[in-house]
This record gives sequence, C-alpha cells and structure tokens, in this order.
Amino acid sequence: MTGYSILRDARGAPIAVTMTFEEYLRLDPKGAESYLTDEQLGELAANEADGEFFPSDVVHRILDGENPIRVFREYRGHTQGELADLAEVSSNYVSMIETGKVRPSRKLQLKLAAVLNVDYEDLEPAADEDDE
Repeated sequence: MTGYSILRDARGAPIAVTMTFEEYLRLDPKGAESYLTDEQLGELAANEADGEFFPSDVVHRILDGENPIRVFREYRGHTQGELADLAEVSSNYVSMIETGKVRPSRKLQLKLAAVLNVDYEDLEPAADEDDE
C-alpha cells in the first residue's frame, strides 16, 4: 500500500498527488518540517534513525512517473553500465528496466536496491490511481 494517491483530470492526465503527512515527511523532509511545531521537530530528531532523506527534485521525478531506478541511479552518479556491472546484469537489461520494457525480478530489485543504497520499496514505480 502506498502513502499517496494520484488525482487525474477528466482526460486521465495526472494533476495532483495526495499523501499522508508521514509520506510527505519522508519524501520532502525540509518542506514538511516547516509545518511542525518545535516540540514535534524535537520528537522527530529524537526518533530519526540513520534513514536518508532525498532532495525534492528526486522525489518529484519519481512522483511524476519517472522510473525510480533511473532516478536513483542518476542521483548516485552511476551510468547504466556502472549500475549493470554492480548488479551483475547487462547494461542493455538496465536500459530495458528503466524504460519499462521489462520489470526486474524481486531478486534483482533487491540487488539494485542494495547497490543504490535505497529501500526495496523505493524502487517500485509510482502506482497509477487504477492500481490502488
């Protein structure tokens, strides 16, 4: 289950995204923190583990429907060839995954998540409203 929903206009084009505040905080911590009280910020700081927050441009690219593997690969500064080598697959296969021609197996997605230092779920494509 995702923490957001995509709202579409009459033609089916995405126009807005709704999400839980927790999801917003995870995706855009700086923006979300501006809505918290000092007490809530203190609690948040006390509860933060070693989780990584990503810049809003990374988040927006994924929410806009870009392939998360491509977004995180570029964010980490890898070429398709480098990611392919690290994941022990061909660069052509990485290209096919990033363009949506194939979907990685769970095992490969776990490997890609480890290589890109993200959670497995972070590599899931943004769900269409019909998928929810």
